[in-house]
Amino acid sequence: MVYYPREEQRDVLFTLSSLSIWMIPVFAFIAFLAQSGASIAVIKLWPASAEGIVTAVTTMNNNSSVELYEYSFSTPDGSHFIGSAEQYRQPSQPAHAVGQNIEIMYSPLHSGFYVPREIYEGSRMNFLVFSFCVVAIFLLLAISIYALVRQCAHAREDLHY
Repeated sequence: MVYYPREEQRDVLFTLSSLSIWMIPVFAFIAFLAQSGASIAVIKLWPASAEGIVTAVTTMNNNSSVELYEYSFSTPDGSHFIGSAEQYRQPSQPAHAVGQNIEIMYSPLHSGFYVPREIYEGSRMNFLVFSFCVVAIFLLLAISIYALVRQCAHAREDLHY
């Protein structure tokens, strides 16, 4: 078998394109798992806060360290929202109480994105994972397109050899 450097270049381009295309769904799946990071990303674009009130608190029967609470808040433009959140807490920390005031972080750009401040501040890792995955997907897409364009150019150049 005769060594042909152009064949090796074509194989490298094909491998690069194939691997980058196959890795896109992997990063998309990881981004999906950190989907609360998308909400945090939208809120981080233009954060605003509002005062909310806890309207109901439910503790899990089989796990006292998890409490579910519902809250309501209004934005300065007069929109009223009702949400719910799950809080993991240490037994020594006080639980939420009905009527308690809490701070809600929301996005004035898109009113459907809002979370209590304690969850907003605790979701930094989800935000970072989600952001990294989105950047990786676009980078892999660019690499794949580059490799495919180079493969086509390589094939056209092969006509002259």
